[in-house]
Amino acid sequence: MSWNRFTLASADSASLSSRVAAVSRIDGSMEVWWVAPDGSVQGAYWYEGSPWRRYELAPAGSASANGGIAAVSRVPGSMEVFFTGGNGSVQDRFWYEGSSWQGFELAPAGSASTTGGIAAVSRIPGSMEVWYVGGNGSVQDHFWYEGSTWQRFELSPAGSASITGSVAAVSRIPGSMELWFVGGNGSVQDRFWYEGSTWQGFELAPAGSASVTTGLAAVSRVPGSMEVWFTGGDASVQDHFWYDTSSKNFDQDVTTDIAIGGSVHVVMRQDGFFSFSTHAHDSGFDNIDYTISAAVLTPDGHVFTFQHSGHTEGTVAGLPFGTPDRNDDFTFVGNNPEITARWDGILNGTFKASLDATDTLAAGVTGALGDLVKAVLAAAGKAAADAVVKLVS
Repeated sequence: MSWNRFTLASADSASLSSRVAAVSRIDGSMEVWWVAPDGSVQGAYWYEGSPWRRYELAPAGSASANGGIAAVSRVPGSMEVFFTGGNGSVQDRFWYEGSSWQGFELAPAGSASTTGGIAAVSRIPGSMEVWYVGGNGSVQDHFWYEGSTWQRFELSPAGSASITGSVAAVSRIPGSMELWFVGGNGSVQDRFWYEGSTWQGFELAPAGSASVTTGLAAVSRVPGSMEVWFTGGDASVQDHFWYDTSSKNFDQDVTTDIAIGGSVHVVMRQDGFFSFSTHAHDSGFDNIDYTISAAVLTPDGHVFTFQHSGHTEGTVAGLPFGTPDRNDDFTFVGNNPEITARWDGILNGTFKASLDATDTLAAGVTGALGDLVKAVLAAAGKAAADAVVKLVS
């Protein structure tokens, strides 16, 4: 089947310098936003089975016609849009299912370059992070964690970035974020963060590699890979890609026969580092206690285990007013020399994860690690483990 096309908004609907942001918050929906010539922010949305519909997110004069715009959907029932105001402010508009769009000023007038880019990611459902080019060529970082207010720091000092350049970011695993921006000298700069460490950085492409007015785009198609594209100073299109050959990622969605489900993400590195991240979501009426277990079995019979017990709230927790805390996210990082010693086996390891849960009106959580170890051994055709290494318990 070939690509098809249509005009979403008629001629003169968008600023010729406008960037575009889009998200797909659920499988059957897409939403896109852009800046119009009058500085308004326009939106359009599509739901499967219906035509595209348009609306105005922010009125004329709200946005810089040459500024950045970015969007994230951190949970299926929410979207958030960030854009540069005409006065160099950074504006935030957010939507939660069942409510109308609302907004506030994330950064005051003069904070952002009115010709620079904005990027945003949600590395876990309970967090968002936003970056933009400051009016002085710095790179600013704003971050939010559920239950706290937005906070801010300077990621890169004045003069680091082109004030007409773009910013791109990905979160390839829950415990990491990576950011790219165009330097004032046409270089491409990389800044990266791993949970438990501070931000670090390096020069991805030297001075003169990129147009100082270029766009940047980045994706992480699998947890162990990232790819970045930009316009070169000679009007070429450049591609930089990275594959992780020193770490192994394991992922699995976990379900139960009651109203709770989630996911597990394990990263193990050759230097002994590991991270164990879990997400649980309560979609029912009752509060639920749960235990998530995970195991990695090497071909020679070594089992590395991970376990976390937590609690989610159902609709009952919000009665008669209030909002239940339906999500529970957990991340643990550590280091163990057995990972290094068994690295070749881990690269070829068998992974299984399970979720055991019961609503808090019934008896306690049952099942868990012992049964999971038996299951992973059975899947590999082994009668018993040679050794069990408990990394998180």
